[in-house]
Amino acid sequence: MKMDSRSSRYFFVLLILAALVAACVSSGPQKALNGMAEALKKNDSAAFLAGMDMKSFANNEMKNLAREEAPLGLLDSLGRSLGIGGMDEILGSIVDMESRLHNQFNRGVSTGELMAQCREAETPNCPWVPESLNNAKITEIGSGAAVAQVTTPARMTSWLALRKVGDRWLVVGRAVMENTAREYAVGKSAPAVPAAPAVPGEPKPQPAPEKPAPGQDTMAGDTQGVTKI
Repeated sequence: MKMDSRSSRYFFVLLILAALVAACVSSGPQKALNGMAEALKKNDSAAFLAGMDMKSFANNEMKNLAREEAPLGLLDSLGRSLGIGGMDEILGSIVDMESRLHNQFNRGVSTGELMAQCREAETPNCPWVPESLNNAKITEIGSGAAVAQVTTPARMTSWLALRKVGDRWLVVGRAVMENTAREYAVGKSAPAVPAAPAVPGEPKPQPAPEKPAPGQDTMAGDTQGVTKI
């Protein structure tokens, strides 16, 4: 009886531990990605978009453009140096990135095009494959940020940035490199490039000493110890 009772207690403890592990795996950032994976399978664009902070995602997509396109990167740096804002502020009135992304995801998920495209994509910016999201490798950064390494069947790896908003984890960006995803997850922009040191200028010529006027006695001012006649 004693052995049976002890075995039952061990079995009960193991069940509790297994339940806790399962809860941890199915919660947090991975739960958010699992929800998006399920939405892709069901062509449910509303559920897919509910897993994203679209405003943050759109802002980070603008930063991706600045990193990838040299002219846009120059525009971003110039705008910040002039104090008129980065590229996202400059182009905000020209291109409504948030609306454009919303429409793209809405159509792509509803029709299944997005999932099909990302299965075969040969570029590392298309992580939207259900099984890839389910098997993502999560790295939490503190208590409110995380990054996910997502590898598609085409063997292309992307990084997703996640942030805790209230009591939910939402995708806030995607990136090719882990360090970029980390920046997006914690909400920090890339560090500014330090300015080049100023080139020392040529020494300015010093003004020449004033010459006395012709016939002027240079010792006239020195009257100390001189006896006048």
